[in-house]
Amino acid sequence: MKLLILGASGGCGKWIVQLAKERNYKVKAIARKETTFKLSENCEVIRGSVLDEEILKRGFEGTDAVLSVLGIKRKNSLNPWSSLTSPDDLTTGAAEILIDLMPKFGVNRFIGISAGGVRESFRQVHPVIKWVISNSNIKKSYQELAEMESIFERSDLDWMSVRPVTLLNGEPTGRTKQTNHYGLLDTIKRADVATWMLDKVEQTEPFSNRTPMITSG
Repeated sequence: MKLLILGASGGCGKWIVQLAKERNYKVKAIARKETTFKLSENCEVIRGSVLDEEILKRGFEGTDAVLSVLGIKRKNSLNPWSSLTSPDDLTTGAAEILIDLMPKFGVNRFIGISAGGVRESFRQVHPVIKWVISNSNIKKSYQELAEMESIFERSDLDWMSVRPVTLLNGEPTGRTKQTNHYGLLDTIKRADVATWMLDKVEQTEPFSNRTPMITSG
């Protein structure tokens, strides 16, 4: 399988590249010029912005599916009130380009990362987490992810937007399940999110649940 990875230099993205290599996939990764990204054996790095149509066109050639782990970054990722360092239209801007270009290159399958609590799943979130989302810079990220999902809903692509609960670093555990509740202490490893996304991209039938929320099993 040949994959195009967006956001490959981030926490989940690095795991997707590593695990895809272990599955003998061919991977293209788009990474910003200023980002340090080590080239692995089965990975071709394309330097540039995901908001540049010409860069994305280079990535689509010979690609079977697109996996995106793009997200708005904060200066201090551990501080919800920290200032944003990414363009505030990063995921929506990329989504608009993707739904236009992917059909032209015959690429139909897309899996992107969103977040537990986006859109209708907000009512499934613990009250403390709701307060933090609503009163910090996380709110802007959630608004952007919600709009991204709406953009893909307007397309005819076979798409999925996975919504993980609180992300942690660490080795994959192999324990992932879908959930209808985002509790205060619920977490999932970034490596497990990457594994779950790769498993889903392999399935042959079209996606039925387009916005699953996942947590550790």
